[in-house]
Amino acid sequence: MVQFGANADRYPTLAGTAHRAVTLDGGSQAVANPAGGMPPAISSVPGLGGALSQLGGLVGGSLPLSQDLPGQYAAFQSAPLDGALQLTGAPSVKVTVDTGGSAPAVLFAKLYDVAPDGSSVLPHQLVTPLRVAASGTVDVQLPAVDYDFAAGHRLRLVLAATDLGYSSPAQPATYRVSLPADDPLTLPTDLALRDAATPLPAWVWLLPVVAAAIAAALVLTGVGARRRRRGHAPAVDPEFAKLPLVVEGLSKRYHGSTDRYAVKDLSFRVERGQVLGLLGPNGAGKTTTMRMLMGLIRPDAGRVHVFGQSIAAGAPVLSRVGAFVEGAGFLPHLSGRANLDLYWRATGRPAEDAHVAEALEIADLGEALERPVRTYSQGMRQRLAIAQAMLGLPELLILDEPTNGLDPQQIREMRAVITRYAAGGRTVIVSSHLLSEVEQTCTHLVVMTQGRLLAAGPVAEITGNDDELLVGTGAMGADALDAVVAKVAALDGVASVAPATEEPGLLVQLDGLAVPELLAELLRLDVPVERVGPHRRLEDAFLTLTGDRA
Repeated sequence: MVQFGANADRYPTLAGTAHRAVTLDGGSQAVANPAGGMPPAISSVPGLGGALSQLGGLVGGSLPLSQDLPGQYAAFQSAPLDGALQLTGAPSVKVTVDTGGSAPAVLFAKLYDVAPDGSSVLPHQLVTPLRVAASGTVDVQLPAVDYDFAAGHRLRLVLAATDLGYSSPAQPATYRVSLPADDPLTLPTDLALRDAATPLPAWVWLLPVVAAAIAAALVLTGVGARRRRRGHAPAVDPEFAKLPLVVEGLSKRYHGSTDRYAVKDLSFRVERGQVLGLLGPNGAGKTTTMRMLMGLIRPDAGRVHVFGQSIAAGAPVLSRVGAFVEGAGFLPHLSGRANLDLYWRATGRPAEDAHVAEALEIADLGEALERPVRTYSQGMRQRLAIAQAMLGLPELLILDEPTNGLDPQQIREMRAVITRYAAGGRTVIVSSHLLSEVEQTCTHLVVMTQGRLLAAGPVAEITGNDDELLVGTGAMGADALDAVVAKVAALDGVASVAPATEEPGLLVQLDGLAVPELLAELLRLDVPVERVGPHRRLEDAFLTLTGDRA
C-alpha cells in the first residue's frame, strides 16, 4: 500500500475496516488491442515510476500524466460524489470480458479521480494488469492506495488493452467489456486513519532536476505530442461545418526554395453529393494538394477544413475521410481479405462499421481475394486499394487516379460505383488524366496548372457547351450529310449546324429551340436520329485553359 504521512492504531489490511459501494455507469464497450500492442497507453514512464509516485504524494497523491488511446479502452463512470470519500485499501469490482475468440485477453485496470471540469488523475500512477483466459466474469482487485476523493468528483474505472510499462499480445484483437448489473465498485475505507505531517525528505530539494528528467522522458516517449493531438477535440468552424471540404489560400513551396511553389494560393470548396474532378497536367500540384487535404504534409500557408475542422496530421475528423493517394501499402504475404481486415482493426473501430461486403463488391476480386497480394496484377491492387478506401463508407472519399491499371469494363464499373456513392449524399474527389472518364463521372471540376487554380465550377460551366447538342445519325454519304446540315440550319431557333468529328452526326447549337422541339423537327425532316445528347468537349476546354500556361 502506498501511503504518505498517514497513520492509524492498527493495520487496516487491504480490505480496510469499512466499505463503500459506488455504482458505475457504462454499457458493453469494444476494446481494441492494436497489432504489436503499439501505440500503448501511458500510466507511468518506465524507470521513473517510483519517483513519480513519491512526487505525486507531495503534490496531493497524483500527477496528470496518464493517457488512454481512443478505441483501446472501456470506461465506466460514477455519478458525482455527494461527499468526500477516503479510499484506504484495494478496491474490487466484477468485470465481464468477451475475448472474441482471442485468448488470452490482457487488460490493464485503473481507477481515475475525475474533477468537475473533466480533468482526471490516476492516483500514484498505479495500474493492475489482468489476463483473461476465456470469456466470462472475473474479479478484479485494483491497486491498494490511500487516496482522498473530494466531494463532487467522479470515479472512473478504465480497462485498457495496452500500457507502456507492460507487454501486450502481438496479435490484433477486439474484446467486449462490461460490468455485471447490480455489481458496484467496492471501496475499502478506514475512518480511523489520519494524515500526519511528515518532514520533507532531502531529495525534494532536487525537485527541479527530477522535473527536467520527467520532461525529457515525456519528449522521448512522444507523450507530449499525443496529448496535443488527442487531448481536446478541435473547434468546429460553424461556417464550414456542413461542407465536406473547404480549401483557403493553400500554398506549399518546394523544399529549400523561397519562390518556387508546388501549390500557390489555392482556394475552392466542395458540397455534399458532388463528384469533383481535380485536373491538371503533370506537375500541376494535384497530388501535393491531395496530400495536404489528408494532413500527410503541412502547408506553408492556408488552411484546409473538413466538415468545419482544421486538418493536421492525426486530426480526429479524418475518420470521416477515406483516401487512396499515391498507391496503397499492402502486406504482400497476406491475402487481400486479410489486408482489409488488418487495416480496419488498426483503426480501432467496431467490425460491424466496416461494411466489408460493400467493399468486396467494389473490389470484385473473386477467388483472388484469398490469395497473397504479391500475386496480384496492377489492376487488382488498384481495385483492392479503392475498396480499402471505401471501408466504413466515409463521408468524403479522395481517390488519386482510381482507374489506373483497370481494363475498360472495370473502368465503366468504377464510374458507376463513384456515381452511386455520391448519389447517397457523400462526396468524392477524383484526380485523373482520363478526361473522358472525368466528363462522364464528375459534376464539378477544379483545373490547376503549375500549382495555381485556373477554373472551378460545374463541368457544364467550364466546358461552356450547355446549348450544343450532338445528334448521332449513323453513317451517311457526303451529299446526304450536306443536305441534312442545310435543312437543320434553316430551322428557327437553331444558331448553327456542323458535321460532328468524333462520330457520324451533327453538332447543333440551339438559340431558343427546345430539345423536344428539335427532335420533332428532325423526325419531320426524315433525319435518321440514333441519339441526342449534350456535346461537352472537356478536352477542348482543358487544352484551352492549360495550353498557353503549361
